[in-house]
Amino acid sequence: MKLWKIMVPLAVAAVLLAGCGGELGAQTLKMNVGAAEGTVWHTAADTFAQLVRDNTDGRWRVDIAYAASEEDHIRTLNRLLDGKADIDLRAVSDLRELEARLSVLSLPWLFTDYQDVDRRLFNGSGGEAVRNLIRATGLEPLSLAENGFYQVTNDRRPIAAPADFRWLTIRVGDGAAEAALFTGFGAEPVRMDWGETFPALRDGAVLGQQNTLEAIRAAQVDRVQRYLTVWNCVYDPLCLSVSAELWARLSDGDKEIFSAAAREACAAEIAASRAQDTEILSRLRNSGVQVTVLTQSQIQAFRAAAEPVYATWRGDNGDELLSALGYSG
Repeated sequence: MKLWKIMVPLAVAAVLLAGCGGELGAQTLKMNVGAAEGTVWHTAADTFAQLVRDNTDGRWRVDIAYAASEEDHIRTLNRLLDGKADIDLRAVSDLRELEARLSVLSLPWLFTDYQDVDRRLFNGSGGEAVRNLIRATGLEPLSLAENGFYQVTNDRRPIAAPADFRWLTIRVGDGAAEAALFTGFGAEPVRMDWGETFPALRDGAVLGQQNTLEAIRAAQVDRVQRYLTVWNCVYDPLCLSVSAELWARLSDGDKEIFSAAAREACAAEIAASRAQDTEILSRLRNSGVQVTVLTQSQIQAFRAAAEPVYATWRGDNGDELLSALGYSG
């Protein structure tokens, strides 16, 4: 046999191996993560990527890219919807512009604690209702994970009752329910991107904010805020989803592998997130932040004061979704 007849197949094989990271026939998928590298979100992303690779014998590989800015959230979502990206992990709240009814998860004290979340969202009909809304955006939701509860900080006084908010300026995002909530408490909400919040707190342009403990830690809010209240105001879930285009390409067997990998990865992220919350609270106390943990009776006083927010939401959307989430008022 002539030498060139041997070398041509070998050269083709080498090209295939190089393009697939060394695994013949492997396909590489692009995964966007809507948070900076180093957050607890990486637990879900890394676990999912490893499980998909292992359980498909390397036929599918996942290349992970983390968000560098808030602008990345919009850009990467558009790429996912256009089929130019394959897999996505982001806060469900990021999808409200595509499906307005997802704003239900922004209602204050929809869930009271993590046990309530587990019972009604992760293990109840609420989870399927949320996934159906996400599916209506054009994505295929594989599993839900956890960004956590929003807690509130300020630099004036401990917050233990609605009246403690009077005359405070509070940074809020773009959610109408959040702004209405603080207005009802007598505070002045100020809409602001998260990236602008630390300088505004430092300079006194706003006196308080609310976000997850992980976001508060990452932004070093404790350097400019003396008081933190654990009030579990809003629960922010994450969603691990794939593009409709990728989902249509997967075989039934691979769909089950991807779904099972997502469930396991999200469960690992939830456990890591909750363990981290305990660590962050301890660290904040040690840094000199005065932490107030509200009792259930104190939370009920806030929930009662927030009822007008629910009345507005019901007027626009009805009761069906609230019922599916097990909310009884």
